[in-house]
Amino acid sequence: MAVLKISPRQILGKGRGLIAREAIAAGDLIDDSPTILLSAADCDLMERSAVGDYYFAHPEDSESGLVVLGLISLCNHSDTPNAELRWRHEDGVGWVAELYALRPIAATEEVTRRYRCRPWFEVAS
Repeated sequence: MAVLKISPRQILGKGRGLIAREAIAAGDLIDDSPTILLSAADCDLMERSAVGDYYFAHPEDSESGLVVLGLISLCNHSDTPNAELRWRHEDGVGWVAELYALRPIAATEEVTRRYRCRPWFEVAS
């Protein structure tokens, strides 16, 4: 079993986020998580709930969404991210979210990614 290199933490001015528990090299897979597929109707329900900010746009279907079952869902937005989200589809598993380091990330540094949509909040640096 792999030891995760990230931990959820309170990030000043942002709420919850992810920090590196140890140094992460550029190109490293930081985490991968399975997902739950959401229909358009499910997405509408999610938007009206407390978890509406935590589901992801489907990578191939603009009407559907995905709930990521893991820490990746807590990764904050940055206009200059140090990580990127990639998707893969695996038979029998479905869509899997993968978070990769874009550059070296120091221990205790916040891990961030660029959201596909325009942020609905003021972006903190």
